[in-house]
Amino acid sequence: MAEKIRNPLAQALGLVFQHTRDKMGGVSSSDIASRLGLAASHYRMIEAGSAILQPSRVIKVIQTFETIEYVPLCQILVAIQILDSVKDSVDDMRTTSAVLAEAVPPMSGIFKGLSRLWNTIETKEPFDVTKKMIGEGIVKELETFLTTEPVLLTDGQLNNFMTPTYQYPISGQLYSKIGNILHGVAPFYLDTILQLIENLKGITPRVTAEELARWESRHKNRITHIIGIIRNPEIVFNVESFDYGFLWEESFQKLLIIHRDQPNLKDTSVREKIVQSLRKKYETERVKYEHQMQTFEKTLTSKLDVKHAKQNKEKIDKILTHRNTKMNNLWLYIMNNGYVVPFIDNAAMSVSAENLYGTSLTYDETCEKLADIKELCTDAGSSI
Repeated sequence: MAEKIRNPLAQALGLVFQHTRDKMGGVSSSDIASRLGLAASHYRMIEAGSAILQPSRVIKVIQTFETIEYVPLCQILVAIQILDSVKDSVDDMRTTSAVLAEAVPPMSGIFKGLSRLWNTIETKEPFDVTKKMIGEGIVKELETFLTTEPVLLTDGQLNNFMTPTYQYPISGQLYSKIGNILHGVAPFYLDTILQLIENLKGITPRVTAEELARWESRHKNRITHIIGIIRNPEIVFNVESFDYGFLWEESFQKLLIIHRDQPNLKDTSVREKIVQSLRKKYETERVKYEHQMQTFEKTLTSKLDVKHAKQNKEKIDKILTHRNTKMNNLWLYIMNNGYVVPFIDNAAMSVSAENLYGTSLTYDETCEKLADIKELCTDAGSSI
């Protein structure tokens, strides 16, 4: 071969960085390098897969590429370090990849993709490997993994929403998986990653309504369920600003809204108010919403559930409390890979844009609220 074998996972990560940079409006590699504190030539080598990104750059990466999530990136960088230690042998990389796939189930799809590359890696040039990576969907698989916030339910918990014995299992599973992949890593790298995690605990994400809408749009075809715990349902009456379009996504199964307060509605329910407003919007622009109108009744009947928590106001108040601050809405997005992505905000009809605040919850806080939400769903006579 004309060139030394490249680490295929590092090569795939470089392609994800390149694709993400392109989506940022053609930002140059030199500009990204500057943001990461790297020489431009070194960053170009990272995008090409001929150099690996050090874990100490993780925070700068997620600040630069806003769609990339912290924990998945840490997992990938550790896996790259492990593969790089056996890079001189394709057989050793193949064996190590199989071990990593078993040790970290959420990454198994990525490593299964790599299993289709070994012959190309061994006999062809890096350019040919790049073409096959893209054609086989490996780069897309890695991009999906890196842009999904990893808090969530196992398949069994997803089917059941949560088991009756639910006792903070999510964070334990997450750290166990991280522990599996870190096993055997040089202490220098392990210490660096642990320090980064410790530093990140002090960073609270601020999510605006626009940022949440963009996130929803990017992941619309990967969301299967949404649970909304809201104080005043009037926030979802405006079908122009509240997107119900995901109800018609093939992969989407159910939107459950549980509201605390009861608005003054004459001869109709909150659910029917939403249905009426949505029907009026779609009928006004029938040509644009022809597909939605064809299945309107069937879709709304099967996928939209709205409950009034008449006897559970205190429980909702507890769920909507974040760091001793009263919030108004909590949205849980359940993804098709079993992850749950939570957002909590203070949006209300009377809150001006400049006073809006929203954030995503920590793992432990998410686990606590999921347990309370399970009880609330049961009390309201609904399941998801």
